[in-house]
Amino acid sequence: MPPGLTRTAFVTIGATAGFRPLLQEVVSDKFLRVLQTLNFTNLVVQCGPDLEYFNTVRPSNVQKSYGVEITAFSYAPDLKKYFLQASPGNDQDEERECGVIISHAGSGSIIEALEFDSKLVAVPNSELMDNHQLEIAEEMDSQGFLIHGTLGSVTEAVEKAQTTTPRKWPPGPSPGSAYQEGGLWEAINELMPRSS
Repeated sequence: MPPGLTRTAFVTIGATAGFRPLLQEVVSDKFLRVLQTLNFTNLVVQCGPDLEYFNTVRPSNVQKSYGVEITAFSYAPDLKKYFLQASPGNDQDEERECGVIISHAGSGSIIEALEFDSKLVAVPNSELMDNHQLEIAEEMDSQGFLIHGTLGSVTEAVEKAQTTTPRKWPPGPSPGSAYQEGGLWEAINELMPRSS
């Protein structure tokens, strides 16, 4: 990777429920070695209520051993700047290569992450009641928007994400949809224009 080019893996577990197994996995030797092999320079982890726990399981000397700098925090009112760090682009003092966002599979976090030009791995938190996150991750994966990751194989999901081109969000209208040109919504907009 050229000097000055950064590549970030951003992990978010959400704001309310802990997700210690995911936090533990993203600082495992196996995971950090893959980040190193894929030329990642930064691992940014939003730990929610588990920041103290994360600080006890994260290894020391990660920068020296793997070439990856780890930054961790509990909460932020807005995660957009972190999603942006995992997206390709240029800032005033750095150029970014496309990274990866690793998120719990909550619908709000997924939709927010999909707004950015990055790869997304969604990992369901199976400890939550009714496990709706599994259904969301499976469906969004089947539609090509993200990679469904599972605990114990997040490393493999990140590797897969590097060779996959996700569909852009939001999806366009389906063939035959009322949203297509000449469809129902166009007719409604012509008959009932919005007031300015």
